[in-house]
Amino acid sequence: MARDIIDVAAGELGYKEGKNNDTKYGKWYGMNHAAWCHMFVSWCAWKAGQSGKVPKTASVSTGLQWFANKGQFKYKGDYTPKRGDIIYFRNYASHVGIVEKVVGNRVHTIEGNSGDKVCRRDYPLNYGTITGYGVPKYKTSSGGSSPSPTPTPSPSGNTNQKRDPKEELAALKKVLNRTKKGTVDTYKGDDVYTNKLPNAKILLQVQNGKKVFEVPVKDELTLTWERKGTPGRLTFEAMYDSKFPIVEGNAVTLTVDGTKLFFGFVFTRKVSKDGWVEYTVYDQLRYLKNKDTRVIKKKRADQIIKKIANDYGLKCGTLANTGYTMSMVEDNATLFDIIQDALDNTTMQKGTMFVLYDKVGKLTLTKISSMKVNACLIDAETGRDFTYTTSIDNEVYNQIKLIYENKDKGKYEIYMSKHAKNINKWGVLQFVEKIDVPDIGKLKSKCLLQFYNRVNKTLSIEGVIGNPKVRAGSMVPVNLNLNGLKVANYMIVEKVTHRISNNQHIMDLDVSGAGFE
Repeated sequence: MARDIIDVAAGELGYKEGKNNDTKYGKWYGMNHAAWCHMFVSWCAWKAGQSGKVPKTASVSTGLQWFANKGQFKYKGDYTPKRGDIIYFRNYASHVGIVEKVVGNRVHTIEGNSGDKVCRRDYPLNYGTITGYGVPKYKTSSGGSSPSPTPTPSPSGNTNQKRDPKEELAALKKVLNRTKKGTVDTYKGDDVYTNKLPNAKILLQVQNGKKVFEVPVKDELTLTWERKGTPGRLTFEAMYDSKFPIVEGNAVTLTVDGTKLFFGFVFTRKVSKDGWVEYTVYDQLRYLKNKDTRVIKKKRADQIIKKIANDYGLKCGTLANTGYTMSMVEDNATLFDIIQDALDNTTMQKGTMFVLYDKVGKLTLTKISSMKVNACLIDAETGRDFTYTTSIDNEVYNQIKLIYENKDKGKYEIYMSKHAKNINKWGVLQFVEKIDVPDIGKLKSKCLLQFYNRVNKTLSIEGVIGNPKVRAGSMVPVNLNLNGLKVANYMIVEKVTHRISNNQHIMDLDVSGAGFE
């Protein structure tokens, strides 16, 4: 029989998470060790027999969007919440809870992942970070105008409220196959060549009003690009000259060896006693740090970017057709977050990764698979130093244990996969999760072992011979065999810092990808 979701939630009061966000709600959802506020809400709805009335999701923005798409979302100020409504917040980190009651001008809630536990909270109805409320159409325990209740889904999976095991396995296989394949390819060695030494001839031009003038740079300048959520940043020092003043908002163009490399605007000046001034220049992506509220209906990620660019007066170049249409509600979110949510949704649905960057003054969206830079082989000769970090301390498991409670037989059924070799090397690192249907147990345990039974690895490389084509999101061939580390793959540049002075151009890189041995 359907139950009151508040009765379920109140029964969880005082529950505390374990180490690294370890909770029963995360295990139930299949995403343990992650932020669990919405998984708690979804779990309570499921436990109350209200599956389908509240979205099953770990994402606050997805949950809010789900209600909005159904016309069941009410914004703060336009609606007085009721018992059982889902309250959505947006601040430095999105959050969600369940409305227990309203007393006077205060709303009382039960929330998961609030202070690392399930607890009661209360807020003024006009509290600044409340976005609004999802208003579920709950099933009742008796007849009337509301739909008749259906049984709470049982572990046997015989009700239509359960996710189809075949669909779950297909989805899991799809994600794991993408992860296994990655977005990198092994290179054979004959399609790449080591960089030629660049001349590193710098031309730095500043436009102040109608005046355009060249600026001599002290020592070196640095240009940094990161793949997600950060604008391109150029920093340089120049002597102050009253005839050629450089002020906030001035446009700056950097050309290296005859190739335009960067275009942006002065945001910061730092003046020294000796007359030297340090300037910080950002490209157009800096304006994506603005916050906005957007209701997006049936748009592709590239269309979302185009609309944002038009609204904020940003220039666009080529925006690749991302091929997946979505609807979203984003409240008081940065434009970076809105765009990244759209790109992440696209990657999950289409299996294709895209990179958004500013290409010398024009926003550009490109498939990451088309951003190979062959003429930038990174090996022991072209890189000055590297830092290689490996760890089994977090999100690494060599034994998977899935548990199905067979109530008909009055016993627990165990599905286990293990990697004996790695258990001998590392000891037992076990992942435990309950499953709702036995059909998926054997294959799911194997898939999870494939996913988690690996060492986490990161690689940072310093002093690489500079190449102006390398930016965050580029794929560069890495061939290293140093101190036991063997890599022979194209790897994704997560961050690059170009250090350029006349006659010298080097890069520092953070790279990720598959292929470590």
